[in-house]
Amino acid sequence: MKQKKIFIIAAILVLALGALIFFTTVYVAPVIMYHSVDGNDQVSKLSISPKSFSRQMEFLKKNKYNVVSLEKLASYMRSGERMPPKTIAITFDDGFYNNYQYAYPVLKKYGLPATIFVIVSKIGKPGYLGWKEIKEMSDSGLITIGSHTMSHLWLPAMGTKQLKYELERSREILESRTGRSVTELCYPVGAHDDRVKAAAAAAGYACAVATNPGRAASAGDIYAIKRVRISRTSDNLFVFWVETSGYYTWIKEQRDD
Repeated sequence: MKQKKIFIIAAILVLALGALIFFTTVYVAPVIMYHSVDGNDQVSKLSISPKSFSRQMEFLKKNKYNVVSLEKLASYMRSGERMPPKTIAITFDDGFYNNYQYAYPVLKKYGLPATIFVIVSKIGKPGYLGWKEIKEMSDSGLITIGSHTMSHLWLPAMGTKQLKYELERSREILESRTGRSVTELCYPVGAHDDRVKAAAAAAGYACAVATNPGRAASAGDIYAIKRVRISRTSDNLFVFWVETSGYYTWIKEQRDD
């Protein structure tokens, strides 16, 4: 009887250790990705409502997530330093004006840092951020302005000269207008390959984000940081909790394989 109990306890410990190793292996620090925060969430997968965004930021704050800048998260990845529990970064793609109108006030309210990736050729166009809003947010110290290239074109298909222009010129313009270093890049539509990653590093970017490069891609690649897209399904805070758990990337990759 005593030997049976010892066997059961040993089996439980082995299973617990196996589970711990598994969950440690598949964990990917969540970098959440937004596009528009507006009233079009019922017709566009790239939109969420201002109300949902506010609830989600309140959820992160109340549940004591360690919300850090993308730069800080990338530095953890680069150094191999252990991240504090529940570390997460917030990003926005394209540089829509509604990011300033609806998201920025909420981020200020809760003191949550975020990165907004802007398409330089779209700045000042209808529906997009202008330099006034970009400078204000950048000066706040809460918002980091990153490059989404000059024109939001498919980078892997570009020749060397055009690729260099899209990456370097966008960075130069953003730095000259904000007065701050621009070290974060977002690949248009997440498209990248080894040549594009090398060009991003050569252009002076410290890190770059993709969308969902797949399970074959390394979770530790700072030039292809995996992200989780937030859409209207995340109106449900249980879904949002799963997406920000650090395990959703693995779940999605198994589902989509």
